[in-house]
Amino acid sequence: MIATVADMNSTRTALEVSTQGASKALFKIDYDAWRQCNETVLQKPYPDDGRLYCNSTFDGWLCFDYTPAGETSYKPCPVKIQPGFNPEAFGRKYCMEDGRWYVHPDTGAIWTDYRACPLVQNELSVILLYISGYAASLVLCLISIVVFNLFRQLKCNRVTLHQHLFVSYILTGLLWIINYTEVAMKQAVIQDNPVWCRVLHVFTQYITICNYFWMLCEGFYLHTLIALAFTKEKKLLWICIIFGWVFPIFPTLIYACLRGTSDVDNVKCWLFESSMMWAVIGPVVLSLVVNLSFLVNILRILCSKLRAFNSSENHQNRRAVRAILILIPLLGLQYFVIPFRPNSGPRPVYIFNMVSAFLVSYQGVFVALIFCFFNGEVMTVLRRKWNQVRHNYDPGYSERRRSLTNTTAVPWEESTVAMPPLIKNGSGRSSSRHYATKSQEVAEMQCMMNPSSDNN
Repeated sequence: MIATVADMNSTRTALEVSTQGASKALFKIDYDAWRQCNETVLQKPYPDDGRLYCNSTFDGWLCFDYTPAGETSYKPCPVKIQPGFNPEAFGRKYCMEDGRWYVHPDTGAIWTDYRACPLVQNELSVILLYISGYAASLVLCLISIVVFNLFRQLKCNRVTLHQHLFVSYILTGLLWIINYTEVAMKQAVIQDNPVWCRVLHVFTQYITICNYFWMLCEGFYLHTLIALAFTKEKKLLWICIIFGWVFPIFPTLIYACLRGTSDVDNVKCWLFESSMMWAVIGPVVLSLVVNLSFLVNILRILCSKLRAFNSSENHQNRRAVRAILILIPLLGLQYFVIPFRPNSGPRPVYIFNMVSAFLVSYQGVFVALIFCFFNGEVMTVLRRKWNQVRHNYDPGYSERRRSLTNTTAVPWEESTVAMPPLIKNGSGRSSSRHYATKSQEVAEMQCMMNPSSDNN
């Protein structure tokens, strides 16, 4: 889960090294290599054979010994500090004829050429997977919002909550696509480090945190409705709106202020990883842990309700598994599958990056499919609308489909009741409309477990 935010930045950094090769792209210092270099190479005296040499140096990753003027020193790519590098390739440093190390013309700094190290095609394929996933999520979430707003039968607080989550997916996908296409792939922008690219980076981090917080709001809202009676849903919705859009401002401001005032990290459009990312990653990890606890308690309540209705064990297990499969993408818990980035070589890192890119960028697709396109209530409303359109253009159609025209769409919350609500006071009367609504905790679980029609 730590990888979910940081890996999108690290992918862009690897691409940057491959396109620039500038030593200024370094952001992690290999302190073990530095200590070894200091003990074995940097302490050596200048050669006394009368030839001209470039001085020994350590560039942050590799150690270079005294090199004769006009020659190039080759070192294996630092796979330890950059696992995505090709272990069979070499970084090189050129010693000019005047005994000075080659200086990059754009940065004016001593330069080590690492362009042969990154597996460029791998990094590009990861970025393209991110872009394709975000684009698909953007389109499907946008269509879902249109569908939810076109039909009055689908309007309820839970659908409103889904729409806010879908908006966060749309904004997240749009901003990351802009970041990849307009910043990460353009060397001139990275070198110039304009204000707009840093503002874009900060706003992208804010929307990304909002996206995770709206997943937390989904878990909080559902858990509250199921675990607590007499919950005011409208008030609960407003709490989620404030928490989902306002609270992420604070960690974003902390991150922006810390990084904006740093002489080391306030460069290169903030593409590379920084120790200050804790301000962004911390709330994200916390939201996922809390959502996991919500899932565990929801499943506990679900199983207890099913046992109360004397359901068979197989039936209980099927319902529990279905609830887990539906709630995992909604709450973002698939990130627990990829908690940490491997360091065992370029192939495992490439596989990890591809899996991470797929799970992160296509999450909006899965949520839109489950809670809109494959949802039983949405399918019923769309089918009814389609029948109306067919009837308008083909009057004889209604006669051929008479057996289906008696089916009417009902509001979202009412249609999810597949089992009677629990009446705790024993009277069973529905004199209190508020109580009847709040007693639909089983119905809320059915809403999760019945994205499409359930005939079991």
